[in-house]
Amino acid sequence: MFHYEVLSEQEAMAERFQLLKEGEYDAVITASSDAQSKTGNPMMDMTVSVYDENGKEHDVRDFLVFTKGMMWKIVHFADSSGLVKEYESGSLCSEAAIGKRVRVKITVEEGSEIPQDKLKGKALGSKYPDKNKVEDYVKKEDQKALETHNEFQDDDIPFL
Repeated sequence: MFHYEVLSEQEAMAERFQLLKEGEYDAVITASSDAQSKTGNPMMDMTVSVYDENGKEHDVRDFLVFTKGMMWKIVHFADSSGLVKEYESGSLCSEAAIGKRVRVKITVEEGSEIPQDKLKGKALGSKYPDKNKVEDYVKKEDQKALETHNEFQDDDIPFL
């Protein structure tokens, strides 16, 4: 038997479209599979569980596509997740990523127009809902700088 929180339809619809505000968040890679992009490039298809300021989990899908134009994001992911050795040895893969903690930069991507052949009764010009997107992964050195800054910001001890 499944255990789940019972929601009314209104609550369920509110949850469906609840977006994170743009900003940086702690996250965990909860699922990942090695795949091929539509253009045949190797990629990691990941589910990133992002935690908002209240500790509530939001799943955001991200694709790390192994092309020269996207390697910057893969380098940042490897650094943020502690997988630099795997990246540098050419062995970075989904299996290594699952369960890794990362810090992510989240943005809101505006919903695109639904193609005419996929409208399914919706009005012409209808759009998909807006969604969160992992814009980038925050490198460890930038995370530490952020943490240090926050420590001093919360410090009540006056300087003498």
